[in-house]
Amino acid sequence: MRAPRALLPFLLLAAPWPSALSPPRFTREQMEAALPAESRALIVYGTRDQAAVTLLRARALALAGRFAGGDSAAARADRDATPQELGDRMLVLLGGPAENEWTRRLAPGLPLEFTPRGFRWFGRDYERPGDAIHLVYPSPLEPRRFLLLVAGNSPAALSDRGGGLGFGLDDWRIYRDGVLARRGRFAQSPSRPWRYDTALDRDLERERERFVEALRTRRGRGLAVRAPADLACEGAAAAAESLLVRLDRMGLGAPASAPATLTLYHTLEEKGTLTRDTRPEHLDLGGAHAALPAGRSALDLWSVAALRLRAAGAPAAAPYLRPAAVWLAGAFEGEPLARAVSRLYFGGLLPTARAAASRESEFRSPLQWIPARALLARALWESAGARRVAALRSLLAASPPSDLDSLCAAAGTRAAAVEKRYAALADSLARASPASLAAVRPRAWRPDQGFQRGVCLAHAVGLERGYLSAACARELARLRALGAEWVSLTPFGFLPSPATPEVFPSNEGGPDGESDEAVAEAGARARALGMRVWLAPHLWTRGWTGDLDFGPAGWPRFFERYRAFLLHYALLAEREGMDGLVVGHELAGASLGHPDRWRTLIAEVRRVYSGTLAYDANWGEELEGIRFWDALDVVGVSFYAPLAKAPTQDVAALESGAAKALRALRAVAARTRRPVLLAEVGYAPSPEAPVRPWEEPGGLPDLETQRACYEAVVRALEPCDWVAGALWWKWFSSDDRGGERDASFTPRGKPAERVLERALREWEERPVRVPER
Repeated sequence: MRAPRALLPFLLLAAPWPSALSPPRFTREQMEAALPAESRALIVYGTRDQAAVTLLRARALALAGRFAGGDSAAARADRDATPQELGDRMLVLLGGPAENEWTRRLAPGLPLEFTPRGFRWFGRDYERPGDAIHLVYPSPLEPRRFLLLVAGNSPAALSDRGGGLGFGLDDWRIYRDGVLARRGRFAQSPSRPWRYDTALDRDLERERERFVEALRTRRGRGLAVRAPADLACEGAAAAAESLLVRLDRMGLGAPASAPATLTLYHTLEEKGTLTRDTRPEHLDLGGAHAALPAGRSALDLWSVAALRLRAAGAPAAAPYLRPAAVWLAGAFEGEPLARAVSRLYFGGLLPTARAAASRESEFRSPLQWIPARALLARALWESAGARRVAALRSLLAASPPSDLDSLCAAAGTRAAAVEKRYAALADSLARASPASLAAVRPRAWRPDQGFQRGVCLAHAVGLERGYLSAACARELARLRALGAEWVSLTPFGFLPSPATPEVFPSNEGGPDGESDEAVAEAGARARALGMRVWLAPHLWTRGWTGDLDFGPAGWPRFFERYRAFLLHYALLAEREGMDGLVVGHELAGASLGHPDRWRTLIAEVRRVYSGTLAYDANWGEELEGIRFWDALDVVGVSFYAPLAKAPTQDVAALESGAAKALRALRAVAARTRRPVLLAEVGYAPSPEAPVRPWEEPGGLPDLETQRACYEAVVRALEPCDWVAGALWWKWFSSDDRGGERDASFTPRGKPAERVLERALREWEERPVRVPER
């Protein structure tokens, strides 16, 4: 007899169950190495609690874009998922045992205990409504696959506001009311993988308490500045008090009962560790928080102005709060606001007043839109006459109108007057700052400056390991000591799939990602060491980006989104004085099929960026087929040409293969009259490295083959004076990668590092010439 359709989900959950859940058997490294190339997650949301179903389903669909290439079918209700499906793929479970049936069934195989009011994590109960845990652990159904669990004590704790979903190097994160309270990772050894170790468990709540207890407070007029005892705060306090006095004079005073509090931190990393916000300044319910980035001499203090506006009634979520505060502070991202406006104005990227007032859901570079909206706030203020304070308050509503006419009507001003004032301000500020702009422009590389000897510095995911960290500063110093003079930094943009023409930048990637502040911090530290910097944004998707194919209707959309992505990094590179910018990386389908679009885009980049421009082509067909090399300064190539037809450690044979591949590059250099930059060159410690250099297969490291490939390329480059430089792929931003057991591309701590160091030193003052036809 066929069961009624409505009963099938419940019968499915009653299906035969494995007799025992499997404990962890493999280390995290072993599990990562065994991941299928096209691994996609199955996201299972709970349906046991009807009050949470809508939220959990919405979150599952959102996560499908990140973990399953946008495949909405990967988001599955618990009653519709079978044990076999759950064991075949990486598994994401949304909801605790009260919400999700699969969490209930798998809980005995996980290292936490659920209680009637919440959960217990190694001796501590978390039973507040806002408590949530995010856990990475081997799946009890299949210990070779990862399980990601998100469980919380209330719908709010399970929402995105409950801490997002990201782990970095962590295996668990516990959030309390959206604030990270505890984090850590399991100890890994072949005999006892995924073992809890108290030394790897960080209690951030207690760290914050100790930090606050040690702060000293300096009280001034309307402002309390809190800082560690060894951190000088007098300059910041004086500047902030001066700003508040100016706001008083403008009629933007605060109630006596609302003193501002500014907390200072030693570094962006310390600030990020304690607040989970690595931006130089931000606000929360405790006031303003700030840390001085590397290479800057003073804070912007927009956060102090924003505190005053909040005290005057502006909601914390007001979209114009930061722009208005930037205008009042007169500074944006470490430079005068006038300079930021001037760069946009002369680069043709300053939005009109009407565009600045519009609202879009798509990515718009904050380097464009915050200065534009700051300018709009000032224009509105100056056009409102005696009603200027009321006009500004209307602009600072939680949800102001999204068109200029309505915005001005709400403020009691005329749109035409605001437009006119906006245009006049833009022109006057821009024309007052050209000398200031010229003083900070990047120094473009030319062949007479010699060979670029350097490395590609890869961001290791995690606040304490990435570009922002002290660990990265140490790695940069080590690279400089090895003889590296150049370094490339790589932020990313994500495409959900090779057929989806949307680009999601990592510029606001949070404390663990390649955020703008992290990239800028690494760049400033490199320059302080006397190094020069390439900014090399990459796109990534599931598969190779050279295979992107959006169809006739999709390509215009792709270039529209890629333009926004690239111009953002052009503005960042110009502001930060970075020496080179890579306009594209191995985008063969885009570069070969749409050369005119690239010419247009490169011309736009040149209007805002004055350093060296390159495109990084794949070493084969793409390199030969690009038709816009003449619009760039150097020919960039990812040099992963095979050095041999079969695995070998014979340096002479490998040198012959490298020389043959370099001759093909010499022909391109002669045809384009451009020197060639090996924007990426490197080899994994694998027997297959000479045959398939682009792969990182993992397994037992073959250190001698890696060393032989390095030696062969260095020898083959000796007569090639038309090569602009070589950036070795890759070196991580922390010291936890590398060594003789590491199977990744990095030469750190391997015999190849000695070859690299010798080459970097021998290449000092190596000449470069423009090749003849």
